[in-house]
This record gives sequence, C-alpha cells and structure tokens, in this order.
Amino acid sequence: MSIPTCLIGQSNLFRAGLKMLLRNTRFEVVREAETLQELGANNWPDALLLVDHPGDVRDIEPTILSLKAASSCRIVLLAESVEADQLAWSFAAGVDGYVLEEISPEALLESLDLVLLGEKVFPSRLAVLMCEEHWGVRTHNARPRDVPLSERELEIVQRLADGLPNKTIAAQLSISEATVKVHLKTILKKLGAHNRTQAAIWAVQRGISAAPEILTTAAVARTVDLEPAA
Repeated sequence: MSIPTCLIGQSNLFRAGLKMLLRNTRFEVVREAETLQELGANNWPDALLLVDHPGDVRDIEPTILSLKAASSCRIVLLAESVEADQLAWSFAAGVDGYVLEEISPEALLESLDLVLLGEKVFPSRLAVLMCEEHWGVRTHNARPRDVPLSERELEIVQRLADGLPNKTIAAQLSISEATVKVHLKTILKKLGAHNRTQAAIWAVQRGISAAPEILTTAAVARTVDLEPAA
C-alpha cells in the first residue's frame, strides 16, 4: 500500500534529493511545497509530511496544530542539529518524528516506517542525554561478568546502540532477522527495558556501544499493541 507523501522545504535541491531517495518505496510523493502553509489542511488524510524547517518550530506550530486537527496525517521534521527545546516544542505541537539531516538513507526510511506504526522518532543522542539522570551515572568499559547478557546478546545490543536496523544486524552476524527479533525479546526482558531505545541507552551508558557518537535515530515504542523488538 502506497503512502501519499508531501515534501516541504525551501530548497529545490533538498526536495529533489528526497524524492529520489523515496523512489521505488511505498512513500509516493504526491506534493511538493516550500512551506507547510501552502498545504490545504483538509486535503491530507493518512498522508506523511516530511518537512525541512531550519528555523524555530514555534513559527510553524499553528500550522502543525491545524493540520493535525483536520486530518490523520503524520509529520516528520528534519533538523540540522540536536536542540532539546526544539524537540520539546515539536512534540508538544503534535509532530510525529524529529530527525537529523545527517541521517543515513536507510535509517530515514526505517524511521518513517516506525512513524507509520504510531511511534515517536527522535535522535538517539538526545535520548541518552534526556534519560541519563533517570538511569543513573554512566558506567564505561563494563566487564562481561557485570552484564546479564550472553555473548551473542551483547553483540546484538551493541549494534542496536550503534543505530543498526534488525536486517543489518542479522547480515553482520550471519543469522536470520527472525533470530535477531527473538534475541531482542530476551534482551529486553533481561534488562527490564520496555523498548529498543531503553536497551540502546543501557548499552551506551555502559560503554558497550562501539560508536555511540554516530547514533542517528531511535523510536519510543508504545506500550500497547506494539511489538517493541520488531
């Protein structure tokens, strides 16, 4: 099933690049515009709006609220940098995703899929900073005996913290994607985590992630009727 997709941004080159990226995916570009205000609020039921907005989110907050009130559209913002206040205002206005422009094409497509599932998507680097005070002091260079995971589970959670999707993790470890999902369920249970984001934060805080600085996106899984390890 194709998803009607609108690309919003003042740069023609930006929109052209996104359009090429989305070609041959289920995200069918049906409209391009320079600003959100150009879209008719009542014309986008079930659509995905991918918005490049380098300015203050509060400038477009009334338009976002109007679009969300009038239809069931999903809105994802592309930002240049991680700013806690901008993310807070975005989600307060009803934005479904907030990702960085430096995100890889593969990670962007996965993020859009997560948004369609009803999850909220935001940069993992910000997630770590926001959750640190609730997860305790960060402990680096954890020793294997201090971690309640098997060697294989450690390999998976490290790649999870590095921002890799299940398909890539499976390919790197020469196992099936279904096996990765089974391991993730066990990992979440052992860590007492509710979703992939919490497992990734746990790994980063303990120095298990090989490259936490390259984290790009993570989704906060809903607690009802969602498979957090999928």
